[in-house]
Amino acid sequence: MKSAPGKILSFVFGDYSDVLTPVLRRLFFGNFMSGLGTGMTLSLLMVYLHDIRGFSNTFGGFILSYIAMVSIIFSGPTGWLVDKYGPKKIIITGLLFEGTGIALWSVVTNHQEALIVATMSALGTLMIWPPQTVMISRASPEENRQKVFAFNFMLFNLAIGFGGIFAASIIREGDLRSFQTLYILDGLSYIIYLIVIASIKGDFLASPEERAKETGGYRDVFRDRIFVKITSGGLIYTIFGYASLNGGIAIFITQHLDLSPKWVGIVLTANTVAIFLLQGAVLRVISPRNKFEVLPWLGWIWALSWVVVAISAFTRGFTAGVLIAISQVVFAVGEMIWSPTLPAVANELAPDNLRGRYNAISGMQWNVASVFGPALVGLLIGRGYTSQWLALMIVGCLVPIAIMKSAQRDVAKGKRDKS
Repeated sequence: MKSAPGKILSFVFGDYSDVLTPVLRRLFFGNFMSGLGTGMTLSLLMVYLHDIRGFSNTFGGFILSYIAMVSIIFSGPTGWLVDKYGPKKIIITGLLFEGTGIALWSVVTNHQEALIVATMSALGTLMIWPPQTVMISRASPEENRQKVFAFNFMLFNLAIGFGGIFAASIIREGDLRSFQTLYILDGLSYIIYLIVIASIKGDFLASPEERAKETGGYRDVFRDRIFVKITSGGLIYTIFGYASLNGGIAIFITQHLDLSPKWVGIVLTANTVAIFLLQGAVLRVISPRNKFEVLPWLGWIWALSWVVVAISAFTRGFTAGVLIAISQVVFAVGEMIWSPTLPAVANELAPDNLRGRYNAISGMQWNVASVFGPALVGLLIGRGYTSQWLALMIVGCLVPIAIMKSAQRDVAKGKRDKS
């Protein structure tokens, strides 16, 4: 029997003890450590390149888009490598690339160096997220995956929040040393994750029977009509959600609202604290429902968050900062629906011998979105069209709702046809 305080904590945060195996605990600890580093630098790259290194916003947007382009080009081969050699070997390589690349941002001084470091970072990120998702899915039964992914997301965001608080405490406007410290510590966090992954036994490969199956590879993935719709809708969500947020909110805060870079850390902390406090409650709402039913909700929630950002443009100072923080709490509600549900859906649809490919394509939407999101930031905010940028973000979040509802109808029709 749980005590009264235990029941309250379980209701607020959720009870995940029944799904956390020793392997998952190690995976989540490593991911938590990398999240601490990520929180120190998330959304700061364009500010760093512009304010510290003297690069233009256009070049900063180009760098973010270039990182995404490199990831897109190598996403297909990465999925194949995960299926052939196992996710563990691929993620170790990715963590080595990412840790080194992130740390090297601290010494970048010209465009050529920035491109080299961006390439390393792109390859590293690409070889971390899809194999990590495969490892989690193979370490948990299907009925637990939404809960497992929810816990991982909550824990990762808690780490980002702590990292953001730390960054806000040491970052100084125009101070090179403070930015360099953050990037070096972020790089070290990935090396810690690498050591944790290396300590986990097993290769997390599909069974020999599954690997021996004759398949069409990526052709089979793209023949999955429901998966293609979910991924297409997710791509649009990500372009006008995460990608535009990560690429533009720091610039909007520091240049349009004329607030200190410290507000970037404060806003990020508001987002991550909300996720930590509310993920259990949100999971209680969405778990009894069909996974495909809740995906359209995201559009309305994220559109509302951009409306609050737009309202902040009419205010100044502390009020503007508070409104941006509120917008990111609203955005977090959508994240708490999206992040546990999307990987659970992708791995529910994926046959085990193609799991790496499915997760590579699912992950590719982030990379494709990261081409368009920062490009829109550089094109519109960089030229002073901030109002147009905000209006586009609101409308863009509403577009995928119809696509997700169509996928939901296809699932329902398929179930009827089988009955």
